[in-house]
Amino acid sequence: MGTGRDIERRGHIVGFREEIGRTADASPEAFLTWFDHASGPDEAFIRGAWDFSVHIAQPLSPYLRAPEAKTVLEIGHGAGRILASAARHFGQAVGIDVHDRNDIVQRELRARGASNARLLQTDGRRIPLPDASIDVAYTFIVFQHIERIEIFRGYLEEIHRVLRGDGLAMIYFGRWCHWSLARRSRLRYVADRLGERVLLRRGYREMAAPVNHTNLLVRVGFASALARRIGFEVLDRVVSHKQVPDGTVLYGGQHGLVLRRT
Repeated sequence: MGTGRDIERRGHIVGFREEIGRTADASPEAFLTWFDHASGPDEAFIRGAWDFSVHIAQPLSPYLRAPEAKTVLEIGHGAGRILASAARHFGQAVGIDVHDRNDIVQRELRARGASNARLLQTDGRRIPLPDASIDVAYTFIVFQHIERIEIFRGYLEEIHRVLRGDGLAMIYFGRWCHWSLARRSRLRYVADRLGERVLLRRGYREMAAPVNHTNLLVRVGFASALARRIGFEVLDRVVSHKQVPDGTVLYGGQHGLVLRRT
């Protein structure tokens, strides 16, 4: 695994592709569990279903109608552990990722009954879909690995472009969490929110880090303002949980925004 300095020099997207490729070459099972460090593929997909239910479906559900007639997009589908569940909750599902091992993912999705999902490779900056072609978009444990704030901004613009009118998005991104990570204390969470205002004065912090570590922290107020400027309505703000269902009462390392395209 490369150092933060190595990744900064070569580009983080290239680093991800190389690391994922080496893992897939080692074994398909290693690839299927690399993204969440699960003990095996079954655990990865079961945990992915819980993540979809708690982190994606639950926040979106007050605003979503007729999911069986809608197409959902996952940005950063990885090995498909969350997309498999999304495909069972929507009429059609699309996953995009920077890696080139979608053959492994597609086989696994079909074996698990997600035959209505299609996969596309992205360059790590753009969504390879036409304008106004998606009803719902989401991303989870992905944007915290983006190395530059302009890429984060670009993805918000791309999500806005591919969503149909009144389309919904559920995005998560890294937060500053010195005191509240993996804790259940509301007071600690509030302390971290206050700390963000002081330590993320620009609204964000870019950090060189090894592959699959946090590269970008974004203050929730900064992200909300950015989303509004792009053309979203901010419907809700949430925070991730450390691990579900075991750690549902524990704070995770991501802010989340529920957005609607206006």
